[in-house]
Amino acid sequence: MKYEQIRLNLEKEFGEEINRIIQGNVILKLLIDARVMNASDSYSKIMESYNFKITKEMTPKLYKLCQGVKKTLKFSDKIDFFVVNSPEMNAFAIPSNYKELPHRIALNSTIIDKMDDDELKFVIGHEIGHLVTKTYKINQMMSFIFQNKPPNLLLKQKYLFWGKLCELSADRFGLIANQNVEKAISSFFKLISGLPKNIIDFDLRAFIKQNEQNLEKHINEMSSQRISHPIPALRVISLDRFSKSSLYKHIEKTGKTKADKTLSKNMNTILQKFFLMGNEHDVHRMRFIASAGLITAQIDKQLTSVEIEAIIETLANYLLFPKEFLDDMIKSNKVNEIFNDSINNLLDPQKNKGSIQQEAEMMFNYLIVIVMSDNRIEQAEIDFLNKIGTELFGFPLEKIAYMIAGIVASNYSPRVV
Repeated sequence: MKYEQIRLNLEKEFGEEINRIIQGNVILKLLIDARVMNASDSYSKIMESYNFKITKEMTPKLYKLCQGVKKTLKFSDKIDFFVVNSPEMNAFAIPSNYKELPHRIALNSTIIDKMDDDELKFVIGHEIGHLVTKTYKINQMMSFIFQNKPPNLLLKQKYLFWGKLCELSADRFGLIANQNVEKAISSFFKLISGLPKNIIDFDLRAFIKQNEQNLEKHINEMSSQRISHPIPALRVISLDRFSKSSLYKHIEKTGKTKADKTLSKNMNTILQKFFLMGNEHDVHRMRFIASAGLITAQIDKQLTSVEIEAIIETLANYLLFPKEFLDDMIKSNKVNEIFNDSINNLLDPQKNKGSIQQEAEMMFNYLIVIVMSDNRIEQAEIDFLNKIGTELFGFPLEKIAYMIAGIVASNYSPRVV
């Protein structure tokens, strides 16, 4: 079974990019050689001491179920399975980077109590999916590198989005493990509701249709981007698409994988809608950020890499690919037109139901930050800020000077040559 053909293409692409950014090939070997990656094993030993280990002698049925999933997924690494006494509907894996130490998978007691065997197979298969793809290595490196400092915003956003993609990839392994899409999706229902299935009638197609509607409602809400897992609607729809794919049907029939370009294309179409982390009003904001940043940065006749990075860093609040967005705007030769249009939309009380005054101050503060980003203050830039501030935002000169002074105090660091 070729695991790479099961994983989502975007999950692999984002993972490779993050690995490149953090120089993962070098860092990973360093941490493993230093046994730093073994730090979590102390938690594993505590779990083994205080929780119930699933064994052939003590729980033969549950042991057989766990081992059966492992066999179905053709995963040869040693795994110890545990039951954790917890009211949360949850399961989790503790990976090992060393051959002499087994991976560990914990099933909370509540999830065992409320799910039937096929649903448990899906859950166990999902957790093994995290192990077979080895995506946990990036999580370990990120935790180590940024334990005392936050990553820059763009890396953070891409890392969070990649984490959601990893969950979708792991869901595919869960379905391969139980080979029952209704039971796989009903496990989502139980995780969401906390109810056993027999409390109400569970209609698979109606549940999928409901989640398709929910997906459209929430697809551009930033709130859906800030949680560690994908919104349930995305997981349900993604799993439904996978269950209908030629890849899954081929695995179901032969136990082997094959490339499925149609599935990849369909999933890319769905997931690309999440690349913008905002709503329609945020589109005007990011158009302003890009256009205003480019105009402001060139007032001193120099567009520096530092200024470009400042624009991209701000765009990263809304986009997973801010550089591409900025490049496209530059190529359009419509920067001034986009600048004026975005301001008109953001400062129009008929279109912006929020505080126009607060919006205007945020926008103007951003212009000052761009001016200061290269640690140079030219008179031409101050003149530009005065002109924009009075004519477009309606600020008195005293307020403009006060706002500039505030940014100078917090951001300006004169260069010593």
